[in-house]
Amino acid sequence: MGVAVCGALLWPQADRSELVALAFGHLLSDDLDAIEQAAPARTSLFRLLDEIRSESDDTSLIASFELDGDTIREPAFERALAAQINRYAELRREAGGHLGLGPGDGNTRTESTELRFEIVSRGDRVAVTAAIENRVAEVAGGASRGIPGRSALLPPLIAIAIALVTRRTLLALFVGIFTGSTLMAIERGSAPLTAALPGLRDVVTVYLSNELFDTFRIEIIGFVVALVAMIGVMTRAGGVQGLVERLLGFARSVRSALLLTWGMGLLIFFDDYANCMLVGSTMRPLTDKLRISREKLAYVVDSTAAPIAGISLLSTWIAFEVSVFSAQLPEVGIAQSGYSVFLQALPYRYYCWFTLLFVAATIVTGRDFGPMARAERRARIEGLLVRPGGRAPISEELSTMEPAAQMPGDPWIAVLPVSVTLLVTVLRIFSDGGGFELLRTAPATLLSLEGLTPVLLEGGGAAPIFAGACAGLGLAIFLAGSTSTRLALAIGAIGAYAAGDRVVELSAGGVGSYAAHALVFVVLAAAMGWVSRFSARSQQRPYLNAGELFRAARGGAGALGFAVVLLFEAWMIGAVCADLSTADYLVALLSGTLPPVLLPLLLFSVGCAVSFATGSSWSTMAILLPNVVGLASALGPETALGAFGMVTVSIGAVLDGSIFGDHCSPISDTTVLSSVSSGSDHIDHVRTQAPYAIATAAIAIACGYLPAVFISGWSLGVAAACAIAVVSALLFGVGRPLPDVEPA
Repeated sequence: MGVAVCGALLWPQADRSELVALAFGHLLSDDLDAIEQAAPARTSLFRLLDEIRSESDDTSLIASFELDGDTIREPAFERALAAQINRYAELRREAGGHLGLGPGDGNTRTESTELRFEIVSRGDRVAVTAAIENRVAEVAGGASRGIPGRSALLPPLIAIAIALVTRRTLLALFVGIFTGSTLMAIERGSAPLTAALPGLRDVVTVYLSNELFDTFRIEIIGFVVALVAMIGVMTRAGGVQGLVERLLGFARSVRSALLLTWGMGLLIFFDDYANCMLVGSTMRPLTDKLRISREKLAYVVDSTAAPIAGISLLSTWIAFEVSVFSAQLPEVGIAQSGYSVFLQALPYRYYCWFTLLFVAATIVTGRDFGPMARAERRARIEGLLVRPGGRAPISEELSTMEPAAQMPGDPWIAVLPVSVTLLVTVLRIFSDGGGFELLRTAPATLLSLEGLTPVLLEGGGAAPIFAGACAGLGLAIFLAGSTSTRLALAIGAIGAYAAGDRVVELSAGGVGSYAAHALVFVVLAAAMGWVSRFSARSQQRPYLNAGELFRAARGGAGALGFAVVLLFEAWMIGAVCADLSTADYLVALLSGTLPPVLLPLLLFSVGCAVSFATGSSWSTMAILLPNVVGLASALGPETALGAFGMVTVSIGAVLDGSIFGDHCSPISDTTVLSSVSSGSDHIDHVRTQAPYAIATAAIAIACGYLPAVFISGWSLGVAAACAIAVVSALLFGVGRPLPDVEPA
């Protein structure tokens, strides 16, 4: 912990003008968000722009900036303004007209309007006032934004350092959260010596409370609990054993089992959360039999979650990725759509491609190095799937659960629930995103990438995967239960569905709606189960009674307390980092440290640092991408890529750098979910995966981003060939082969 504190405090101070520019951009974004949520009574900058647009079809804004009384001309401020003006123009696109920055293009219809910003940065706060044609607006209602200092790095650095050194994940995250909360209390005016008490209070009343009552978080927790309970029922009913016995016909070796896991990860490409939980939970019994360490399984699962979702053309990610940079394209003269640019940036997604390649190479060669090699040797030779003293975030009961004696080991009891989970998830995404409405009114829209991906974005989230897991759990219970259980389950489900609108109305939606639906289901199912006890019935097939089903589900999900707390703490430290503007500080600290020709390398490195520190890829994309298009277009002509080529490479670099942290940060929720589904100690998963992820990032730089800028015509195929050579040299030079074993 002392090393982390000293490192943060001795690190060079970030450029103040960059920090002020970032705060300026956030205030503009808050102002735009306010008019989108509700019409403010106050005078708003973007409300004034609405009035100007209504007075003229084509308007060109000429912006000037005054910082603390001095006129300035800083590209960082211009880029921050351009990003929000472009976002505003995109939101108002249907209203027609044009609103742009800079002098007009000579068209007499275009009117130039002066936009003046007065930026005040007294102390560590920034406030902005805008003036247009003698009309003045306080940006974001006069609110100020803090300028982060080096202390913003403390919470993630302390948490990561303590976790890696002590392997006590919950303690490490709590210390990081508490540190950040205390720093926020000092920022609000508490004395440094007494700030610990309000900081401790805010850990519970602010950060924990916000996460506990967030519907998205509750749905994620519900998804994890329902899916693990489903695995417990499937295991006790013999479905998992039957599936493993079938899979052993195709995967009798370590190599084939891991290749099957890798292939499943590629197939579940539409959502990273579903990928993590389904692949890990389904394949764990098979890899356990072959004495594959839980850390290696978690690595394969984690490496085919965010990386494949990030580059898939049909995932919940693509529309978000495109939406963050597409509005800036017209301003630099790029007439192509955001989706077209995204497709052209795919060859430059070196980290994602090389991650998938690296995983496949370790599997095919059977070689590992570093902590992963030690974990594999321990599992293969000693039979210890988890390190002695390691804490798997699933119950030991689930890991050792055996099928009931009367159950026949039918693989369909496992295959059907997993398939229904996937099917319901996809259908719910399609439905929530308005896909069925488009299918009725404009079916041709769904045949294009531009038409389909907004459906995936709008329909994505935690609700579809939660619904899918509940459907899978229900089907597993239905297949394994008695006739009366099936009847009770059916009546409860029909009743809860029929009461849907009324339940939402009475419970005001959100978490209350889920609780009310669950109550209706339980009451109806229990009543039907009680009535069926008095009816004469015969059972011609083996089944699990209600008590056995409950114990099986509880055995799967009953010991998830550690995993649930781990997830909540990961979300809480992410909120702390957002409040302290940790990401902004890292961006300002690392920007401008390399020559312009190395822009993709800089962007990739910044993306890696920010996403690793915050554990969030989407937040990193949202911070970096809006400013990338203009910057890359301006610097591109100096390189072999040209302006458009530099834009596509830079977009790919930011997207991939953002995924690096989501892939391997110990405070990332997908990293936590990979540990949960694979049954690996969380910090052991991070420690064994980190060398591979860092090596892959280095290969992406050496074989991808550097030569792509300097060598004309550097293609993905050439880059992949170089990467294969480097990975092979690494695995055969440093890696060590491990023995295969007979299935346990």
